[in-house]
Amino acid sequence: MGRGRTTTGMVIACLVLLRCENGRMLRVSDFLAPNAEADSGSSSGEEASGDMLVATLGGKMEHQKAVAGFVMDDIPIVRKITRLLENGAECRQALDAVIDHCAAMQNLRQAVLHYRRAFNQQNLEHHARRAALNRGIEYLERYMMLIAFAAYLGSDAFDGYCQVGSSGTPFKIWLHRRPEVRQMKWSMRLRPIRVFTINVSHIFLCVVLGDNV
Repeated sequence: MGRGRTTTGMVIACLVLLRCENGRMLRVSDFLAPNAEADSGSSSGEEASGDMLVATLGGKMEHQKAVAGFVMDDIPIVRKITRLLENGAECRQALDAVIDHCAAMQNLRQAVLHYRRAFNQQNLEHHARRAALNRGIEYLERYMMLIAFAAYLGSDAFDGYCQVGSSGTPFKIWLHRRPEVRQMKWSMRLRPIRVFTINVSHIFLCVVLGDNV
């Protein structure tokens, strides 16, 4: 999980940079229409780095791919948190663009899909499927917390951190005020098979792998 943690840190740093540089959480439309100064080279310092990152993200958004036909919207809990959070769809699209940009070592979204695909392969041995389930749920939880963090960056709670002489609301407090998000996190830990299973009997898997129902 070392490369996963490193990639997660890179994603968080990019999200914060883009938020502070642009005064709000970016939308995908911003990625596809980068600042002209980035192309001319007239920007300098931190402004140049932010504009260049936006320009790069625009290209990344054009080729997001599924893993063997698996996509994140196939996972009901991902759709649920996207609907639950304010501007959830836009924040998730922005997050996916940043994830693709920071995918040199690992693509966090594709890691979820890879392990979900492996878990649903009936020909794998029990221990291999259990390992895929455990790793996949860890990555899915990380992805969902990043969606929540992206929504937090786009909220008024973060504004204070971008203003001199004021302070914002920490993410931990912001998240604590949203018990539905925390409930989804615990539901993944308590019933991981229910979250990851597709096109097979959930009850059968619970009996075989010992998941709670």
